[in-house]
Amino acid sequence: MAKKNRKAFAAGFALTFGVLITATFGFLYFVPPVPVSQLPSSIPEYSPVWAKYVPATAIQFGFENYTAIRAYNASYPTQYKVLLNIIDVGAILPSTSINSVLSVTFDRPNESVAFAFVNQDAWKNFTTAFAKSGVPPTMVGNNSIYYVRNAEQGQFQYGWIGLIPEDRGIAFAIGNADAKSALTLCLQVTPEDSLLSRLSVRQMLYIVNGTQHLAVGLQGFPGVIPQAYNTLVAVDDTGANVVIRRVLAFQNSTVALAEYNTVRASYLSSVQFTVYDSYVKAVEYQAQKGLVGAVRLVE
Repeated sequence: MAKKNRKAFAAGFALTFGVLITATFGFLYFVPPVPVSQLPSSIPEYSPVWAKYVPATAIQFGFENYTAIRAYNASYPTQYKVLLNIIDVGAILPSTSINSVLSVTFDRPNESVAFAFVNQDAWKNFTTAFAKSGVPPTMVGNNSIYYVRNAEQGQFQYGWIGLIPEDRGIAFAIGNADAKSALTLCLQVTPEDSLLSRLSVRQMLYIVNGTQHLAVGLQGFPGVIPQAYNTLVAVDDTGANVVIRRVLAFQNSTVALAEYNTVRASYLSSVQFTVYDSYVKAVEYQAQKGLVGAVRLVE
């Protein structure tokens, strides 16, 4: 190689190497640090109505505040008009009379229980129909449960229905023995065995500003990210945007920090990410038209 070419090669190599070193250190220097926030040592004792019916053994729950949602979408819910039609009793529950709904899912027994909390007129009509039917109830505390037949889009569903006077609640679980067992579990929840007796759940709710949301739900098993053992979703509306907050729970803060970039890559629509001890929060904003789809994330 000619001397002149050797010099040009050496100069080019030095320039390239220098650019790479500068770029590498520049990248490391300018990458923003992971946003980290510390949870307080004392977490509030929340007491939403849904917590009275979600035992700590449930693997999933979802709550939708129809009254609050209708302030933004007056026709909600759009997917059905009648929630229950107990034909042998003559009791019908239209969706327009529902203030809020709750679903609770168990793995043992493998059952789900659906709750509707209704207005005064609907409660009176529904309970009067049962009283006139003469069907004897089984009592669970102050609540009465019945084995009934529900007409669902032309098909019959047999299951257990519960009438809850304290909160004007109507609960329904499809099936026989397991359905009765799941419904009974929900109706016998105490503060000591409620889902909110778990500190981790209260911490996740604290991260999303408490329990008052258009919709809120918890998935108590790994989902999109295998390392996250719980995922909580809360949906709110600012009037300008729909806000979806997700909180993923990891075993400890070390795992949460290690999984931070995985969370960012998994929730590409989210724009804000923060690590809170062993949790990672992802915040997503949507246009108003996305409200119905966002609320259904907790179903």
